[in-house]
Amino acid sequence: MLRMMNCSHLPTSCVDHRGRRERGFTLLEIMVVVMLIGLLLAIGIPMMRRSLVRAEMLAEVGMVKQAVTVARIAALKQGQRVAMKILDDNAAQEGGLVMAWYDGNNDGLPDELPDGLVGRWIVKDKYTLRPDASNVLLKLGGTARGVVFLPNGNTIAAASGALVGQGALVVEDVHSNNVRLSVRGGTGTVIQQMWDYDNSEWSNQIRFWRY
Repeated sequence: MLRMMNCSHLPTSCVDHRGRRERGFTLLEIMVVVMLIGLLLAIGIPMMRRSLVRAEMLAEVGMVKQAVTVARIAALKQGQRVAMKILDDNAAQEGGLVMAWYDGNNDGLPDELPDGLVGRWIVKDKYTLRPDASNVLLKLGGTARGVVFLPNGNTIAAASGALVGQGALVVEDVHSNNVRLSVRGGTGTVIQQMWDYDNSEWSNQIRFWRY
């Protein structure tokens, strides 16, 4: 009551105070907010685009790595020889089909399909697959290149066909990011490396991105 009585003695002051509280934003305040939103978008959109480039590339690389693991497990589980085609031939190709199948007659050809199919993995067209000159994948039947897993889990990946050395595949995106997947003969271990343009070498660190 006392507060209301005080306001009754000062009507102009009380009305001015309520008016200030009820007024909207000024043009200057709106402009500042718009500028801040624009600044956040200018910073955030490129970061989101870069994150998307990395995520999509690593998803394709991860899919190929997973395919190798699945094919090797199938050979061990079924006690059968499994052939895995990674490249259509010994040249670069855009996108493609990575495929693994049971190879009972040891000819490297998918002559037991469809019943003998282990799996199919489709690489998107905007990614290029190519062999690594220093680590050529095993030549399967026909012109295909890939890896063979023996019933005991041993892997033949090198061009020589021996259970030593390694064969490798390079995955490249439209921004010229290159990731090499090397499949070790014997264990079937997959080593992932990224091309470092500054030092012109393959690095175990996956951080040399181009956008």
